[in-house]
Amino acid sequence: MIPEFPHFKHLELTDKKDVEALTEGFKFYSDFNFTSLWLWDVDHKMMLSQKHQNLIVLFYDYVSKKPFFSFIGKNNTTDTACSLLDLSKQKYQTDFLKLIPEEVADLLPKSKFSIIPDRDSYDYIYFNPAQASINILGENSYGKKIKDFIKSHPNYSVMESSIQDAPKEKCAELFYRWTKNKKIDNYFDMAEYKAFQRLFSMVDDNIRVILLYMDDVLVGLTVYEIISKEFAISHFAKADITKHKAINDILNWEEARNLDSKNIKHFNWEQDLGIPGLRQSKEKYQPCFYFEKFIIMSKI
Repeated sequence: MIPEFPHFKHLELTDKKDVEALTEGFKFYSDFNFTSLWLWDVDHKMMLSQKHQNLIVLFYDYVSKKPFFSFIGKNNTTDTACSLLDLSKQKYQTDFLKLIPEEVADLLPKSKFSIIPDRDSYDYIYFNPAQASINILGENSYGKKIKDFIKSHPNYSVMESSIQDAPKEKCAELFYRWTKNKKIDNYFDMAEYKAFQRLFSMVDDNIRVILLYMDDVLVGLTVYEIISKEFAISHFAKADITKHKAINDILNWEEARNLDSKNIKHFNWEQDLGIPGLRQSKEKYQPCFYFEKFIIMSKI
């Protein structure tokens, strides 16, 4: 059970039901998705609480690793925000809350709070049937790359797998090749690698792996989770682009086709963290809208 504020508990797999009960009815923000919370808690420092039936999370910044509070809920939001800002100043000498969903920010009085859009944390949302359409093959640069890939590698193959049945060693080896291509040393220490490893300890049939092979060699993978009848969220995507420059494009297209076959209408590709290359890549696929998030500071 998630304790009442000001008490906190460490995040555990057994918290899934309670977290999802408190986030039910909201948009599917990536940061409050339970799988994402658990995967990225690689240092076992993330903590949960609740106040007025609002879910409170102690996060650690994805880049800086510095602690901050956030919450999601619609009950007594002003009191919840004030309590968290007071605790944040007391414990961490910070005067802000982050990753506050738009639905929550809209309930906070502008006379009392500075409500600042945090573009780097916006979730990218795509209309999946458009991404899956065969028509994209002639419409834009990445569509033409997909077309060229299919022409030059007509025997490529795609498989869908559960987490339990995915080829763990091949997936880990692909991750290693991806880090080498990125010139990343000591990848075992990467938070993303640790999160990727935690993935394979989960048992959830809604989490699926798309595997892309060229000549029986795994060259790309994506991991998504179906979170409603019409919505899915991305968790990982890795590709060895030394095999072909269009592998990311063909992989994303095949993932979209897979989701479209399951009548999934929208896909959350998470945020770009303000990383220019990641933003360019996600904008390229033309999101239909964003899930906006905000930084909250007190004016008093």
